Amino acid sequence: MAELRRVLIEPQRLAGCGEDVELTSDERHYLEKVLRLRPGSPFAIVDGQGGLHQAELRRNGWAQQGAQLEQQPPQQPEVVLLMGLIRRDFEVVVRMACELGVDQLKPLQAQRSVVEPKGQRPQRWQSQLQEACEQCERLWLPKLQPVSSAIDGLSQAKAAGELRCIGVTREAGVPFLADVLETAPQVEPWQLACGPEGGWTPQERQAAADHGWQPVSLGPNILRASTAAISALALMQHHRQRLSARDSQPSL
Repeated sequence: MAELRRVLIEPQRLAGCGEDVELTSDERHYLEKVLRLRPGSPFAIVDGQGGLHQAELRRNGWAQQGAQLEQQPPQQPEVVLLMGLIRRDFEVVVRMACELGVDQLKPLQAQRSVVEPKGQRPQRWQSQLQEACEQCERLWLPKLQPVSSAIDGLSQAKAAGELRCIGVTREAGVPFLADVLETAPQVEPWQLACGPEGGWTPQERQAAADHGWQPVSLGPNILRASTAAISALALMQHHRQRLSARDSQPSL
């Protein structure tokens, strides 16, 4: 059977198997105009909280929720990205971060952040997260936090055992992120902070140092902010999958 096309609908709008769901104009346009589904056509609902449900398109902007097909637990450990706002490519980072399994995204207004006029668009970022979640067939929608200053974001109290990594350049003796992850316990959560173009200011680095952020490197080359964030997230997802695979193996 062909894979059902997916639409993400918030769990608070779902009433249960056999119940009708009113579609938004965007959802109806996607199903009827983009996918060209007709009344009676099947599709799948992702609730963003690990659930996948059968559904059937009805007439006049409605759908019927069907049986639950799957319920996934959240991945462990949780991966959180604190990302300095950048002039270009922030929306690319949002999309790719979702595809790479990020669980929370915290945009930071860093002291060296330079953004286009009206460039901070949380509503647009939320829409992109939803579209990326549907496209990459994730069942958990990442949480988008409000924009905060970098110093505030880096100064939150550290939980016991929490892994905090902050990307830096041109600092001697800094370990590679891959090496830090090799020895990282399966603690909760893994947090990664990536600065804007131009990097962190001394005040931001001091705030990070005062609150348990481990400086890490991605190698000798100076990467664009977007490249650094995505490269680091790919490493973190790889190591998380390795931990998950190891934990799922039966003990002898």
